Amino acid sequence: MEAPESYVKEDRSPDSEDVFRREFKRYKAKDPAPKLDEVIDFETSRDRKIIPVQIDPKNITDHESLARLGLLHPSEWRVFGLEGLLGFLFILNPWRRGCQRYWVTRCLRDYPCKPNVTNLDKLQHGVDNVWKEGYPEYRKYRLQQGKKTQPKTLLHKLRWTTLGYHYDWDKKEYHQDRYTQFPTDLAQLSTHVAQTLGFPHYKAQSAIVNYYGLDSQLGGHVDHQELDYSKPIISFSFGQTAIFLLGGKTKSVQPTAMFLRNGDIMVMSGDTRLAYHGVPKILKPPMAGQLPEGLCEEGGEEGVHESMLPGGMEESWEQSALFMEECRINITVRQVVAEGKGFGKRSCDDELQTEPKRTKESQYSTGS
Repeated sequence: MEAPESYVKEDRSPDSEDVFRREFKRYKAKDPAPKLDEVIDFETSRDRKIIPVQIDPKNITDHESLARLGLLHPSEWRVFGLEGLLGFLFILNPWRRGCQRYWVTRCLRDYPCKPNVTNLDKLQHGVDNVWKEGYPEYRKYRLQQGKKTQPKTLLHKLRWTTLGYHYDWDKKEYHQDRYTQFPTDLAQLSTHVAQTLGFPHYKAQSAIVNYYGLDSQLGGHVDHQELDYSKPIISFSFGQTAIFLLGGKTKSVQPTAMFLRNGDIMVMSGDTRLAYHGVPKILKPPMAGQLPEGLCEEGGEEGVHESMLPGGMEESWEQSALFMEECRINITVRQVVAEGKGFGKRSCDDELQTEPKRTKESQYSTGS
């Protein structure tokens, strides 16, 4: 789904209309602000396009591991599909109480550290631990916010970090030598979610962690860089609410708008694996400095943060909470190569092999 730099293959057929871009601009607009009555809300599940999905009990083989990773028993998950979007699955916030905090803290404190790759590598050299080096400056910024004009801090500039196989955005390819150890916890989480939803041989090989400010967007794009399209992209959302657009294989297809809230999980497989998608808007919380429900809750039971995070959770969360008041984090996990295949040849349809054009709107920007 989300990528640190969004490259799109333009539909150049003479009769095509860029409906995706039109809808993106409509939801991106600030004045006048867009009406949200057409945005699908899985919490109410009243839209006729929403299709309830039942998990096959045969796929629930290791619910104890899911619990250790912070997830409810799959029998309690609320899973949905959407009419006309084959292969799309939406899991409505399936987390145990307080356990989302662990993953947020990992995304802020650990995943952006070296040897992983971030967008800051080209902007500022010598940053080995973005959170440790950037938080004091960020805290000072927040304490003085609104009192005077201040330059953006290091943490404001953090846009993405990549894990596992690192995509080369200049050469537009993955390479087997551009690899760092994929986080064990995230691999376990992704694999268990995939297996529960009917993808038994899924391997988490690469991930992009995106950090959105309240004025950030992600332009419409297709994730066609991987060498195996047969496996899904799994997306985990934390923090403030986003409007997500999911279209079709060309930009002439009318996209569907939906709310992505804290804790929601999305899966793009089948027809939607190569569908255009993007994030035109992050919604500001009802009250300034308000955390989403789920991040306000402490773990009242044995949770993932107790069993997996080594010490310092309380202090780490106090810092993380300040950042998440104005942030959305999204993790997209993908399998890059098929089992037994190398990096030399794509294992699926070569439909999108031509080099896509980079457009102005496709840039991940802060809106400033």
